[in-house]
Amino acid sequence: MGSAVQDVGGTLESVRGEVERLQTPCLLRINALSLVYLLFLLLLPWFPGPSRHSIQGHTGRLLRALLGFSLLFLAAHLTFQICLHTVPHLDQLLGPSCSIWDTVSRHIGVTRLDLKDVPNAIRLVAPDLGVLAASSLCLGVCRHRMRTPRRSQRAQEPDHDDGGVDTGSLMGLQEAPALPRKRRPWLAARFRITAHWLLVAAGRTLAVMLLALAGIAHPSAFSSVYFLLFLTICTWWACHFPISPLGFSSLCVMVGCFGAGHLLCLYCYQTPLAQSMLPPASIWARVFGLKDFVAPANCSSPNVLVLNTSHDWPVYVSPGILLLLCYTVTSLLRLQARRPADRGKEAAGGDTELEVELTEVDQRPQGQARVPATKEEEAMQVRGTD
Repeated sequence: MGSAVQDVGGTLESVRGEVERLQTPCLLRINALSLVYLLFLLLLPWFPGPSRHSIQGHTGRLLRALLGFSLLFLAAHLTFQICLHTVPHLDQLLGPSCSIWDTVSRHIGVTRLDLKDVPNAIRLVAPDLGVLAASSLCLGVCRHRMRTPRRSQRAQEPDHDDGGVDTGSLMGLQEAPALPRKRRPWLAARFRITAHWLLVAAGRTLAVMLLALAGIAHPSAFSSVYFLLFLTICTWWACHFPISPLGFSSLCVMVGCFGAGHLLCLYCYQTPLAQSMLPPASIWARVFGLKDFVAPANCSSPNVLVLNTSHDWPVYVSPGILLLLCYTVTSLLRLQARRPADRGKEAAGGDTELEVELTEVDQRPQGQARVPATKEEEAMQVRGTD
């Protein structure tokens, strides 16, 4: 149990650190490079946490892909700046600020860096370096955890060979203390089942609450879907209608995909191109709840991040609620997929075996006590007859 708790704790810490480092580039800059990191951030909860086993599967491929993309983006930044300062025609082709090619390069994320404005230059490049360091550190820690159990197993192999000597003579001495030990796996399995049930119940309650918050934080056509789902689920439960696990899982998948698409629309709307095509004051932007959190930059300083602080606070909280909702429903899906049904059967089998062994132990002293008693009674009966 202790090693399992340590593995879960290490997994949670690594996942939490990876989420925090993926959120940073999405918040510090708005371009195509950060859009790739946002896709990784939305895909992250659908994969199991990094551990000794999952690092060899899809989770390891995801981390290696994230490492490769961050390295590619850093190489693109470095190559573009070197070519920009060594090839004069490239600077002329790029043109002044707010030109067509300069706007395209800023939308992509590989743009001209002003050495006089060092903070904004660091803001545009540092997220790639942070993601590269975080993904490489996570991969290194997981590989180190993969090698540690193998060494411990090799070190324990000779002990198993030496421990098999004279087991028959010590069977009677070890039989009584071994009985309480057999109850520990049964209690651990029961604890896992109870903890799993509590986590699923808490996850469902949190998901329903987040559906309500996502529906009322910023009323729009997109948020009406969350509010209608909240009313439907509450009405269904109030009428005591059953919800199958497959139906609830399908609902979680739909909510997770719709919330991820909603976040992608909000993020893409922060670009100057999207705001020019669909102005924030237009009727369609207001109907679908598309708000400009980032205002268009000035041509004199195009790398400056200008935030729009004229909205109410629920508008700024709404994207965070959507992200938490996506993570909650995907975590709930993973919890339901890891249902400990087989462990419950093993626990039930272990319980019956334990009861049989306890009854046998209780019958042994009674049988041993009855045998001498019957012999003494027979001797007394023989003496009485004599």
